[in-house]
Amino acid sequence: MFAIRLVLLGLAVLGGPLRASSTQVWELSQYSDFLTGKLKRIALDREGRLRAAPELSTVYKTDQSVIWTIVEDSDGVVYFGTGHQGAVFSVSQQGKGKQLWKAPEIEVFALALGPDGLLYAGTSPNGKVYRLDKSGEAEPFFDPGETYIWSLVFDRGGGLLVGAGDKGKIYRVDRDGNGELWFDSGQRHVMSLALDAEGRLLAGTDPAGILYRVESPRSAFALYDSDLPEIRSIAAARDGAIYFAAMGGGMERMLQSVQAAQAAAQQAAAPQSPAVKAGAAPAQAAAAQTSATVSFAQPTVSYGLERAAVLRLQPGRAVEKLWSSTEENVLGLLLKDAPGSQAVFAGDRGGRIYEIDPRRRLSIAAQTDRPQITAMLQTAQGVLLGSAHGGDLLRLANEPAPSGVFETAAYDSGGVSRWGRLSWQGTTPEGASIAVRTRSGNSYRPDATWSPWSAAAAAAEDAAVASPAARFIQWQATLTGGAVLDSVRLTYLPQNSRPVVKSISVLPEAADTDAANGAKPAVSDTTSSYSITVSASGSVSAPVSSTKALELGRGPRRKLAVSWQAEDPDGDALRAAVAFRGEGETVWKTIERNIDAAKLTIDSDALADGRYRFRVTVDDGGVNPADRALTDEKIGAPVVIDHTPPRVRLTADETDAGAGIRFEATDATSNLHSAAYAIDAGEWRPLNADDGVIDSKKESFTVKPSEKPGGGEHLIVLRVRDRAGNAGLGKALLRQ
Repeated sequence: MFAIRLVLLGLAVLGGPLRASSTQVWELSQYSDFLTGKLKRIALDREGRLRAAPELSTVYKTDQSVIWTIVEDSDGVVYFGTGHQGAVFSVSQQGKGKQLWKAPEIEVFALALGPDGLLYAGTSPNGKVYRLDKSGEAEPFFDPGETYIWSLVFDRGGGLLVGAGDKGKIYRVDRDGNGELWFDSGQRHVMSLALDAEGRLLAGTDPAGILYRVESPRSAFALYDSDLPEIRSIAAARDGAIYFAAMGGGMERMLQSVQAAQAAAQQAAAPQSPAVKAGAAPAQAAAAQTSATVSFAQPTVSYGLERAAVLRLQPGRAVEKLWSSTEENVLGLLLKDAPGSQAVFAGDRGGRIYEIDPRRRLSIAAQTDRPQITAMLQTAQGVLLGSAHGGDLLRLANEPAPSGVFETAAYDSGGVSRWGRLSWQGTTPEGASIAVRTRSGNSYRPDATWSPWSAAAAAAEDAAVASPAARFIQWQATLTGGAVLDSVRLTYLPQNSRPVVKSISVLPEAADTDAANGAKPAVSDTTSSYSITVSASGSVSAPVSSTKALELGRGPRRKLAVSWQAEDPDGDALRAAVAFRGEGETVWKTIERNIDAAKLTIDSDALADGRYRFRVTVDDGGVNPADRALTDEKIGAPVVIDHTPPRVRLTADETDAGAGIRFEATDATSNLHSAAYAIDAGEWRPLNADDGVIDSKKESFTVKPSEKPGGGEHLIVLRVRDRAGNAGLGKALLRQ
């Protein structure tokens, strides 16, 4: 039998697979591949094709924080309402703009053009509706006594429908400003209003996220109950389909800025409170008198991980989820005047503008690089966009820009790499072109330490990458004249990384415990060998004249398992060699080479008793050329292999039986571990060494039975185990 003792053994937990150090390919060809890049006047369709996007231009810049709403009159004059300073602006077809009116409140969330040609503005907080003429003269039109006016729309009868909060009501106001309650939703906010193809009112609410159809005064039908708390935007198609955007509390963060603006306005007006009473400016008076807190109700439903979704409800069909996101909000939605009602919506990830065709194919029409696009309006010249964090009016034209640039995010090759060749596929009509450049560096974010952009590759097939070897790389493609880019492929060879042997373990194939005396040796075996020493005479008082050693049968041969944990940073397949060296030896003896597994099993009898160390050497030469292959090795903790049990004998010169029965136990390889004695094959009783501690290779033991046996002859057996778990037996006959 054998056993093993290990010193300071630790097991390593390996990570997941990584890129190998052989030639690798970085390829972008799918829609999802391009999403992490920057689209500068570039559109991305669902098939993963890049082309020049519609021209994006700034129509009018303001000093406002956000544009909430946009409308256009029959003369092509555009009006928009802003937030935090509560202004209405007008912009002519020639791009000449001005501030038309300053509201007493700090937010203009809603605008609507009436059949009388006048402009109607809904303000918040202390929500009111004002009527403006084209010169900017304004008069209060309707005061519902609500905190917010979120949305305005005129019905086919010329009545103004007002969506309000925070009591979730809709009012209908006639031409003279007389209003009546049209529908009480039971929600806190009516966020959006629209008319369907038959002229019926549609309303989106918060916080239950219900889309209603209001069919008559105080009568409505719930069309859809969303998992998201807010129905933000509604657009009705001519074929009866209803498109709407739902959000998971995204407006809450936006309205926190409204709250901050209101607080700032109140603070600025507070020192002038006497002047307010004496007739100060309306804006100051409103700011000083405002006491409502701008807030947005926490949703009362669980909407999982989604933050926003665009949905479509078609007559007689279930609601379809056209798009959803866990990262973006949708603050604007419209339908293009095109066959099939193509939906266009704005996200707040780089201010991207998305399109969904009737077959539910998604594409990125443009990227504005604005933090948020908060308002959208379809016009004959294109789509008007209102932004936040700088309230500018933008236009996304109907025609594509002359050129566009796509730039990838920094790609991590996993280590310093040598770049190979670059190729791409695309279409370049006559007069069109595709130019691809690269740059590289060793910082995660491109900075001044990166190489400059290379010259444009001369050909679409197998152009050598000119950028220097580094860990990170980018490519940039410039498309002009109607060019379409389908895919780009870049090859590279990572620098080979050295493998690491993390740990070595040397253990028998099975282990057991010594249940008889309560000890748990390093290794034990039910087929242990016993060395039994017997006396030549029948009495312990007589001197011992001779001894005889008997070894019991050892059972089946045991196996010794050498296992290891190794990893390669590149994910390369490793092969191993295992060697050993005994104590006092100078040369490592190799057991086996080119081992694919992480374990080697040998016959325990191949190693005699002694102290050994095992060495594991791994290399990645199986997947790397000889000049690039790397190795690592580790030497394990000392291992004691002990096949031989202790030798137990009676002390030869013992003559005083009354002093006890004295034994001596010795072991050539391992320290002794435990001892126990039995009388006449009875129970085993623990016994300590004469010096008090069993901790050396040689110990003496004295057996003094706690209960003296009766007269006659009795068998005393002493069992001693070593640290390896081997057991030796000695016996004596006691005659009284």
